[in-house]
Amino acid sequence: MIEKVNIIEQSKWCTAYDCDIILYIRLKKWTSASDHIHGHAETVFLMEGEGEMILWNKKKIIKAPAKLIIPANTYHKFTALTDVIGLEIK
Repeated sequence: MIEKVNIIEQSKWCTAYDCDIILYIRLKKWTSASDHIHGHAETVFLMEGEGEMILWNKKKIIKAPAKLIIPANTYHKFTALTDVIGLEIK
């Protein structure tokens, strides 16, 4: 069986695909995921590229391949320093 994968966000900077239990995300260089907080923990796999992650007031450069675990209720922001491909567990 083959099913269509839905695009849930698309712009010239970002494309996000809903792949059941994961989100497949492509970000162009210098694209930022706005600063935000979730009420749940978040797991993201950076598969290609490099980015800057801010957790609270701490900045860290992340290079693929990498696994990011963001605790619940933690302020965070991600900026792509190169074109990036990531997988986010829903």
